[in-house]
Amino acid sequence: MKSNPITFALLLAIAAVGNFTSLVAADTASGLKASDEKFVKMAGADGMAEVKIATLGTQKAERTDVKDLATMLVADHTKANAELTSLAESKKVQLSAVITPKAAKAFEDLEKVSGKDFDKAFLKQLEKDHKACISNFEDAEKNAEDADVKSWATKTLPTLRAHLDKVKELAGK
Repeated sequence: MKSNPITFALLLAIAAVGNFTSLVAADTASGLKASDEKFVKMAGADGMAEVKIATLGTQKAERTDVKDLATMLVADHTKANAELTSLAESKKVQLSAVITPKAAKAFEDLEKVSGKDFDKAFLKQLEKDHKACISNFEDAEKNAEDADVKSWATKTLPTLRAHLDKVKELAGK
């Protein structure tokens, strides 16, 4: 069978369009605006770090009230992480399985202290983390384009604010 150069060129063009389409689809697999996807990924990393640091607090805190706070944070952030994981899966967003280097450094620094020094450093870290987290969630609440992302940020904000209030209260003791 003799091949037709026009047929060959047409088949080559169709193959190229197919490859281009699959590349474009891979870039936008989540279907989310880039800033929404960035928020989901950041919230996932921050939530995972918060559980890790709070778990350390359940083990090392000297004060009972600080230990109770750490226990509450583990429970609340584990629940929020599960909700976010479900949301991310539904939006085809891949969450990282590791905490950020910055969070790992904070964890390592907290591991090195104990007693009252741990409680003080732990509360200081929680205040810093929750302030940054609240700022990011407020931004998502106002600016996220995806209704589900916006709704989750709005739903989670009161818990984060309550955590920050409790951290500040305990830091003042």
